[in-house]
Amino acid sequence: MQRVRNGFSFFLSLLTKKICMLTVRKATAEDTERIAEVLMAKYSFPNVAEAGGIFAYERAYHHFRVAMDDERMVGIISWRQQGTLAHGVAEVTRFAVLKDAIDPIQVKELLFDTAIVEAEIHYENHGSKLRKVFSLIHSDNKRLQTFYANKGLHQEAVLKDHFRLGQDELVFSRFFA
Repeated sequence: MQRVRNGFSFFLSLLTKKICMLTVRKATAEDTERIAEVLMAKYSFPNVAEAGGIFAYERAYHHFRVAMDDERMVGIISWRQQGTLAHGVAEVTRFAVLKDAIDPIQVKELLFDTAIVEAEIHYENHGSKLRKVFSLIHSDNKRLQTFYANKGLHQEAVLKDHFRLGQDELVFSRFFA
């Protein structure tokens, strides 16, 4: 029997005592412009058109989810299956949360947890099991390193000068029982 989860909604009580409705949903082609803006805020795209083009290209084979605070997009995450289903490996490929989100840590938690659950369901629905999740992050991104460590991921490798000369990438991963 397949498990299906359509959208995740959580009420967050924030420091300002404001109640905020965060929803995570599947990204659509209509989200391209807003996703491009989130990507521009966190990645080194030269312009919004290129950022939107990357989303359009990756959307074909990545699982993109967006975090919405009412009508405002405040974050994105994407993951993809690596190898065959039997390998049970998923890669978190894009992960960005706007700094001015009301509670960026909670948005990160919600997006990451949603991605993990969806990856587990994906593998389960195809007769397999999620065995490992990994992500590449810039070596100078201390916030994401700390976040991943708190989520049970560990640094597994260093990729020297991987995307740019002088900028190492760290492989963070977590194995599941």
